Amino acid sequence: MRTAAAMATLITSLGLAAFLPVQTRAQEFVGFDRTSFGSVVLRRNQTAGGGSDINLELAIGDYNNEPILNYSPNSVFSKMGLAVGRLDILTDTGVYPCTAFIVDDKHILTNHHCVPGILDNERAGATRIDSILFVAGYRQPGVDEGTRRYTVVPTPVESSKDLDYAVLEVIGDPSADFGTLDLAAVTPQDNDPYWVIGHPMGEAQRISREKCRANAPALSNRQLLHTCDTLPGNSGSPVIDASLQKVVGLHHAGSNRDAVNYAIPMADILAQSSVLKAAVVPGAPDPVTPPPAPAPGDEGSGRPLPPEELAPELALCDALYAEAKEFDECFAYEAYLQVCGDHGYSILAKSYVARQCTIAETPEEPVPPVVDTRPEEPLLWWCTSPNLNTTERTICGDRYLAGLDEEMERAYKNPARPVSASDQQSWRINTRDRCGADTDCISRVVIDRITILKTPEKVVTPPPSRTFPMYVTGTDHLNVRSGPGTQYGVVNRIDFGDKVTVLNQNGGWNNVRLSNGQDGWVSNRYLASDKPRQRPVTQCTATVVNLNHYNSHTRNNGSGFLNIRTQASTRGRIISETYLGDTLRVLNQSGNWAQVRCLSGQCQNPHRGRGGVTGWASKKYLSIRCQ
Repeated sequence: MRTAAAMATLITSLGLAAFLPVQTRAQEFVGFDRTSFGSVVLRRNQTAGGGSDINLELAIGDYNNEPILNYSPNSVFSKMGLAVGRLDILTDTGVYPCTAFIVDDKHILTNHHCVPGILDNERAGATRIDSILFVAGYRQPGVDEGTRRYTVVPTPVESSKDLDYAVLEVIGDPSADFGTLDLAAVTPQDNDPYWVIGHPMGEAQRISREKCRANAPALSNRQLLHTCDTLPGNSGSPVIDASLQKVVGLHHAGSNRDAVNYAIPMADILAQSSVLKAAVVPGAPDPVTPPPAPAPGDEGSGRPLPPEELAPELALCDALYAEAKEFDECFAYEAYLQVCGDHGYSILAKSYVARQCTIAETPEEPVPPVVDTRPEEPLLWWCTSPNLNTTERTICGDRYLAGLDEEMERAYKNPARPVSASDQQSWRINTRDRCGADTDCISRVVIDRITILKTPEKVVTPPPSRTFPMYVTGTDHLNVRSGPGTQYGVVNRIDFGDKVTVLNQNGGWNNVRLSNGQDGWVSNRYLASDKPRQRPVTQCTATVVNLNHYNSHTRNNGSGFLNIRTQASTRGRIISETYLGDTLRVLNQSGNWAQVRCLSGQCQNPHRGRGGVTGWASKKYLSIRCQ
């Protein structure tokens, strides 16, 4: 007879745990303001996401995720990273970036929890997806040059919530400029070297390769376990086998408790996907379950052979292996290996014999075991109390539940919403302690409490006592925010002279209703009771920022000057330059560009081009002030 523990060890060692049921994992996002959609640099960082043991991303130990610019354009890392881009998802509550990669001339692959799953994320609070962009070629922080933006159809061509993947259609052909990544339906092996390329936190492209490998075991619960460092925004990143240089997994989650990240094995996705099969480049043969060799006359048929058509030696080995499984004894597996050492299932039998049939030599004199007499350290400081109830004793005896309790206490000490000691005590008595010794119940209610403590309360606007119209004045464009303050996200913009209905007031902010029926908050500095007749004349100047001081080194790497072009595009001809600290007159603005003319500084006598010319410059390097 074999114990359950030994059988579990055997299953894990052979990678068979990959076929056990998978549990749903909570997700986490990093969010940005809607106004940054379409820009390479995302602005005004917000937060969204869950507070459970499972996070969307996880850094394992020291953070080993480096800019891909550290490597030359001809390196294998840079070439493979070309097909990986940032996926910007515009919702009614903000922009949420993920990662995606190109698989053919019109399709990209990412996580289902990104698209359309962002709508299921309670912390994000989104009710609709307005638009999606695939940003390719973003490698140098804050620099547009070399990037391309492609519109993505929001409805997936194919998706699976269980396998957490979504195939999306791209308008255009990104593969023509950035290539594709090859997919491989292979079985990952323990400690295989990996690379993970993506856009953590929406930043320029980064690669995790140091200490980046498959876990041991590599597969568990239909998940590919790996130790590559990631952060929010890496969702949808390809897990690339360094030896094959092909994608063997789709990264999607990580666990604080297990200090390991999770990916979906590409073999499982390809087995279900009809769209991705055309993008597969055959990889190495599966080392765990190799297909039986075809009988003579059936080479290349592509169909499995029934037992009666197998070669006699294969039929004999299949029968012997079935008998060995039936006996479940060492002598049966050893007999099978004597005859069928090269059979497809021999690796399973060899592992069984190695683990179950090795007889350790008995020493002449038994050595007494060393007993640790030191008292066991309690999991929590309060676990030594003699007055614990059933739930508290259960928490103190379970390392996972103790970790959740510590996380809940941290959230309670620094909550995102007002909470009193009596509220927390009432939750412990009336909710948590009612779980008794039920570990699933305790885990569920503590995770729910953490989520509540980390989620800010929504601003509830009291019903208006009196409404009245007002008009936008003193600015060309006025931000409409979700709450009374600049800490709230921008939900819309209104223009000079637009009419709004004031519903309520809070300090220096007015709760208004727009002409389209949407409610929001605006600063009362820019509202007037009378409709303005003339748009104010705005004088704007700019100071050149975000550059290095000019010298031969910064000249060569491009960080010591800002180009002045003939049009608001990188396609415009370069006619002059400006430098750190120069003062410019801003004559016009268009998107991420400003039309400027030099007022003072080195730009009056540039190192290239003519001084005093009027042209267009990137606003990323300008600090603009208007009066």
